[in-house]
Amino acid sequence: MRLKINFEELKQINFNQSIYNDNSIVILGNCINELKKIDNNSIDLIFADPPYNIGKNFGNNKDKWSSTEEYIEWCKKWIDECFRILTDDGTFYFMTATQYMSYLDVYCSEKYNVVSRIVWSYDSSGGQSKKIFGSLYEPILMCTKSKKSKYTFNYQDILVETKTGAKRKLIDYRKKYLHHIIRKKYLEMYGILIE
Repeated sequence: MRLKINFEELKQINFNQSIYNDNSIVILGNCINELKKIDNNSIDLIFADPPYNIGKNFGNNKDKWSSTEEYIEWCKKWIDECFRILTDDGTFYFMTATQYMSYLDVYCSEKYNVVSRIVWSYDSSGGQSKKIFGSLYEPILMCTKSKKSKYTFNYQDILVETKTGAKRKLIDYRKKYLHHIIRKKYLEMYGILIE
């Protein structure tokens, strides 16, 4: 069984249209048709940012299905194709609109393995609705074929320094007063003191 496709072989596939460099390829076309041209278990990493079904006009077509059910069924088809071509130890990331991610999260959790749920938050820098809270994040799922997958996770490449309480020189009052607080809560709740 071949676990990886040779990159040169991938470039030779008769895709509708593709752009590539030394180590990556962008394929343009109907995703389900184009994915079917790729061998099983041949891709290590997939990142998908599909249409969101929000009615946005991209100039060539409108991003809108006739119903939520139709959109979710379409998503399941391309998700299954992505998992088909993903290697056993590969990783698949995908994003979609917040209102649809829950459907696809459940689908992937039941059929595959959801490793992590990522929230990409950002400043919209645009107008905010006066009627509802704006969505200032994009949900991203990190998935593998199974819990046994030995995926690659390059944590060094995504480290972000955070200002912990110690870095901000905050005093942790819990240490000094924690026992006192617990005793007080027990007394309030149960009418007994603990030592």
